[in-house]
Amino acid sequence: MNPIVLLVDDDENVLHGLSRVLRNQPYHLFTARSGDEAIHVLKTHVVDVIVADDQMPGMSGSDLLAWVAEHCSEVRRIVLTGHATAATAIRAINEGAVFRFFTKPCDEVELAIAIREALEQRQAEARAT
Repeated sequence: MNPIVLLVDDDENVLHGLSRVLRNQPYHLFTARSGDEAIHVLKTHVVDVIVADDQMPGMSGSDLLAWVAEHCSEVRRIVLTGHATAATAIRAINEGAVFRFFTKPCDEVELAIAIREALEQRQAEARAT
């Protein structure tokens, strides 16, 4: 079964762009336009990696990733933000235990590599247990 990667961003154009760039990768892509929608996906599917925008109305990406760290700690977490600040990075690292932190616009190849590394780490840990 192919792994699942969840992309979360309130900007539909960003989701379409990322989905287009990542469509040929060896995993299934799910998308969500809010933290609440992402939590629904996480509760109904076995997600391996989540890539979340930090600046979203309602639940921020940092809040979402903190929830994921608490409730689905095996999911690898990647932040993608257009408004990077030291405070955002510190919060993502400390509360969300993120795997990687990217600023928009990000290099699509680097993001694809980070997702693949996150999947490899997740699979290695699953084999070890």
